[in-house]
Amino acid sequence: MKKRLLTSGLCLLSLTIPIGCQQKSYRTPSSLKNSNFDSLIHEMHESVSKGVKSPKECAQKTQYYYGKLFEIESDDIDFSEFSKYQMQDFTMASFNIRLDLKEKLKALNSNDELTQEELACLKGVKTIFRALRYLEDYFIESYYASRQKGSKPIDFNTLDYSNNKIKDLPVHFMVNPDYSFEGVEDLKSGDIILSRGNAYSSAAIARIGDDDHQFSHLTLVYRDEKTNKLYTSEAHIEVGNVVAPFQVHLDQKNSRTVVFRHKDEKLAHLAGKIMHERFSKYSKEKKKNVPYDFAMDYHDDSEVFCSEVIYHGYKKASEQLSSKSMDIPEYKTTFNPALLSFLQDFGLKVTSENISSFKTFGPGEIQFDSRFDLVAEWRNPNKLKDTRYKDAVLTKIFEWMENKNYAFDPGLGTKLGNDFAWLARRSIVTRGLIKFVAGVDLEEKFPLNLGSKQIDLFVVLDEVGEQLYKKIEIAEKEKGKILSFKEMFEVLENYRVQDEKVYGQYLKDKKFNQKQMHGGSRRNGVRRRRKLTRPDFHHLFHSS
Repeated sequence: MKKRLLTSGLCLLSLTIPIGCQQKSYRTPSSLKNSNFDSLIHEMHESVSKGVKSPKECAQKTQYYYGKLFEIESDDIDFSEFSKYQMQDFTMASFNIRLDLKEKLKALNSNDELTQEELACLKGVKTIFRALRYLEDYFIESYYASRQKGSKPIDFNTLDYSNNKIKDLPVHFMVNPDYSFEGVEDLKSGDIILSRGNAYSSAAIARIGDDDHQFSHLTLVYRDEKTNKLYTSEAHIEVGNVVAPFQVHLDQKNSRTVVFRHKDEKLAHLAGKIMHERFSKYSKEKKKNVPYDFAMDYHDDSEVFCSEVIYHGYKKASEQLSSKSMDIPEYKTTFNPALLSFLQDFGLKVTSENISSFKTFGPGEIQFDSRFDLVAEWRNPNKLKDTRYKDAVLTKIFEWMENKNYAFDPGLGTKLGNDFAWLARRSIVTRGLIKFVAGVDLEEKFPLNLGSKQIDLFVVLDEVGEQLYKKIEIAEKEKGKILSFKEMFEVLENYRVQDEKVYGQYLKDKKFNQKQMHGGSRRNGVRRRRKLTRPDFHHLFHSS
């Protein structure tokens, strides 16, 4: 059976969990007992209870089984063979595996410097997390794609399914069985919202570090003690750091939203309150917002990026309550030296001397901090395809930078009008936020520390990304099935090779034409000019 290949890979994931703490058992979905996933669930719980003997074994097995998962292609899974209930039960079973994996990470001693084997184990767990989440996405997409033809499109509201009038079970909204969580009304002060934006810059942030993640933004929640109203404290490229009603955050309509919570409610509430009051006071007194920190230097809070809001909130709260400084996250983000030029253009204060030791707080790292529980995870099924495409695009872009010395090259024509065009486009995405901050719709009130180099980078990233995106879109339409990451990577690599050849000929023909223009009369030069065939994206992104 085609499904057998899938189960054979997933069954073994359970063996990746390191030993050293008590096992949390989650209920096996009953409908899986009569499906081909029976062996998966049985072997998973059996293997979890046994654990592994060392971080080295953990690293070896996570690497091996991630390879098995990566080899799964679209033809290996026939979603028509699954009932809707089996699709939902699979996503819940996979979600519970991830909860178990997160629980088991407590075995790693984050207070000490991790050994190479422990780092490899941690990296392996991160890759399994990512792979499982993508598999869940495939089932969620297929679940809603299987609705009757002619059914009205569903407008999915973040962290909510009750108002969508969905008769089906909410397969896209999963809750940790240790918590009672039905939606926004159950959020508390200090809760951390991990989300994924819709832009290519969001995809870049999600995958900018050594470890690829699926998230690009962090938000700190505050619930007012007197009014019980919910607010967010968060940093955005367009407006800096703001405090806004929670509805403004919901209006962003992100593709992914995950809620994390610290068990110490007093600490969490104080963290949310501190940042709420700081940003509110600053904006009121200075008539501007705390600037966005493109340098991603979480040690300096004069400028603040999204993850830094969380870092300083909990740091200051812990110092007030216990005189001990809480350092978040337990495992920091590191960078590949091959991305130095891109990181510098993005705004990070990295150099060839410090990049190997430079660490920051990438949004996705909060998933693996043992002090914060994953409470609930919500996805917008309508945006999963878009997010998947962009993840594949940015993975390959960074891979080409690292292995083929590619770099972005915004030409003069590309730069003209970049400031207005890019900011206007981004304004549409964050219309509600800008309206709340500026008082009028789409007023160009952006942070002054957003430089032209950064805008040039964002613009050319969008242009190159769109070309690669279209190629995946065409390939998936021709296939008639959801492409796996392996398949998408193959499509993009073949496209790169093809477009690179066009670029090479384009440069030759352009040089020939220039020589003709300088070597003879204008009339003769024009007559002998070669027709130029412009590449799709290599004129903006190529090896140096």
